[in-house]
Amino acid sequence: MFKNYRIIKLRLALLTVNVVSPYAHAGGLQSATSGATTFQIWLYSFLGVCAVIYLGWKGAEAWMDKAHWSEFVTACAKVAVVGSVVVLAPWLWNMFTS
Repeated sequence: MFKNYRIIKLRLALLTVNVVSPYAHAGGLQSATSGATTFQIWLYSFLGVCAVIYLGWKGAEAWMDKAHWSEFVTACAKVAVVGSVVVLAPWLWNMFTS
C-alpha cells in the first residue's frame, strides 16, 4: 500500500513540475529579484527601528537609574554585533568559496 502511495506522490510531483515549470520560467526571475530586494529593504528598516527602540529603552532605564550604564553599553555592543552579521556573512561566504 505504501509503495503505491509513493508512486502516486512521485507522479503528482512530476506532473506539478511539468505544469508549473513553463509559467515559472516566463520572466519570473526579474520579478523574484525585485520582490526579494523589496523584502530585504523592508526587513532592514524594520530591524533598524526595533534596534533603535531597544537602545532607547535601555538608555531610558539607565537614565532613570533602573539599570547600570554598563547594561546600556552591552546592549549597544549586542546591536552592533547583530547588525554586523549582515556584512560579515557574505564576506565570509566569499572568502571561503573563492
